[in-house]
Amino acid sequence: MADVNIQQTPSPSGGETQSTGGSGAVWAIVVVILLLVIGWFVFGGGLTRRTTSTINVNVPGQTDSGAARGAGAGAGATGATKTP
Repeated sequence: MADVNIQQTPSPSGGETQSTGGSGAVWAIVVVILLLVIGWFVFGGGLTRRTTSTINVNVPGQTDSGAARGAGAGAGATGATKTP
């Protein structure tokens, strides 16, 4: 029987050596974009939103009437005035 020795060399159009270099370039671009996004959030104020809210509440003033002064704490819900 004869010994058969088969050796294959990678083809230049689609071997693993070229895809490794291509994926390294892609990873480098992904890392640069990721660093730019993180820098924008940290230094550019991407997370800090400054808004000003103006709340204007108009409450009518308390009226000073005799009925309001006469009704004491014990008057309850009836609103009757106390007599001494």
